[in-house]
Amino acid sequence: MAEPLRIGGTGGALGIAEALAARYGACCGEQPRVLPSLGTGGGVRALADGHLDVALAGRALTDAERERVAQVRVFARCPLLFVAHPGVAVDSVDIAQLVAIYRGERATWPDGSPCRPVLRAEYDAETMLLRALDPRLEAALEQAFTRPDLVVTLTAQENAAVLGRVPGSFGYLSRAQWVAESLPLRVLRLDGQAPTLEAVAAGHYPLVAEFTLLFDGADARVRHFVEFVFSATGRTVIEAGGAVAPPEPED
Repeated sequence: MAEPLRIGGTGGALGIAEALAARYGACCGEQPRVLPSLGTGGGVRALADGHLDVALAGRALTDAERERVAQVRVFARCPLLFVAHPGVAVDSVDIAQLVAIYRGERATWPDGSPCRPVLRAEYDAETMLLRALDPRLEAALEQAFTRPDLVVTLTAQENAAVLGRVPGSFGYLSRAQWVAESLPLRVLRLDGQAPTLEAVAAGHYPLVAEFTLLFDGADARVRHFVEFVFSATGRTVIEAGGAVAPPEPED
């Protein structure tokens, strides 16, 4: 019997990948195996070295990475959420507040409890989305990464664990991860805008994470799985997992 298809890469898309693998197994008789988080770069390397059949990317590939990958297709888009520990009594943030939090000028929440920012890696895809949102925020993040008091998490799953464990924590992660992992974190509005799928589809929410499938289309088993991802059933799974699925494959 052939080994199951192996899927892995960015941690933010693992929940959707696991849901797709389970539904594919139920309807097609072969359930792919989803590996723990490798990150986008790790997924590219594992795919190129033959250790993965499908890689998941959460950022644009570098030129060198693109040369190692045969096919790249966007399969899901979702809001990047600002979230806080469930005990934090705040419902919304704006750019000025974000700048103050990351610069260390706002060290408490309105009730006087400590505000504890949690960061992803400096050049992680989610961090780069924040950097591009506003020049003031980019400068504040640059300063935040020099602060010895802040926690920097290396994977999406570590990030979620720290946010859920540390009272007063504040951070960011994809809506797809929040939904797939049933995370008990408080989701905050940004400048009054709720981070819904409808807001993403209408172009009203400015922070959108994009996930892509990386694969070699020469393998018939891989092609069959990719076709399923972009089928009506696959799109239903993706949307139930907290993301917007494009109607057709994108090159």
